[in-house]
Amino acid sequence: MSKRTRDNFTQRTIDALRRRVSNCCSNPECYVLTVEPQATDPTKVIDTGVAAHICAASIGGPRYK
Repeated sequence: MSKRTRDNFTQRTIDALRRRVSNCCSNPECYVLTVEPQATDPTKVIDTGVAAHICAASIGGPRYK
């Protein structure tokens, strides 16, 4: 069995985070919408949001504690 070296978010967690922040950036200096309608296809959206770790997702990564 291989040992996981990175703590990735599940799709369920990403979806829950998106709903909890109402599709807005959580950076206190930002708060822009992270989803918008696609101009050429009214049935699609452009999703610019990214779930980010407060602490590093892997040992030695940025913000590792």
